[in-house]
Amino acid sequence: MNGDSGEIILYQNQVYILVDKQASPTRKRYTVMHELGHYLLGHLGETPLSRSEHACKPSEEQAADKFAIDMLAPACVLWGLHLHTPEEIAKVCHISIQAAGYRAQRMKLLYQRNKFLSHPLERKVYAQFSEFIRQYHAGKPGNF
Repeated sequence: MNGDSGEIILYQNQVYILVDKQASPTRKRYTVMHELGHYLLGHLGETPLSRSEHACKPSEEQAADKFAIDMLAPACVLWGLHLHTPEEIAKVCHISIQAAGYRAQRMKLLYQRNKFLSHPLERKVYAQFSEFIRQYHAGKPGNF
């Protein structure tokens, strides 16, 4: 995979996500979600070649990264859990400390804006995690 931790391939109308088997479990999780983001955001196009054989635009990489972190560490859920540090986020969301660090930086801005649960989809995500949030605050944390 040319040093990449993963890639997505469209071959004979089938989509495959390849992941470096040597990567840590948290890295594999993030990589699968990142590559799934490329697929769901329409970055593959119609050719049977892997994305790595095409010049992927920086904006597409950023969009796939945003998709991955939004899925693995939803901001409204982190807000509900009162998580702030990369260590807290990494532990609860089972993501790498590096990914959690980026999320913690973004959360600082979001906490300053204090506009959580203003979008209907965000409220829906929060509602879906409400039992997890309740258990976390009761001292019985489960897994994301």
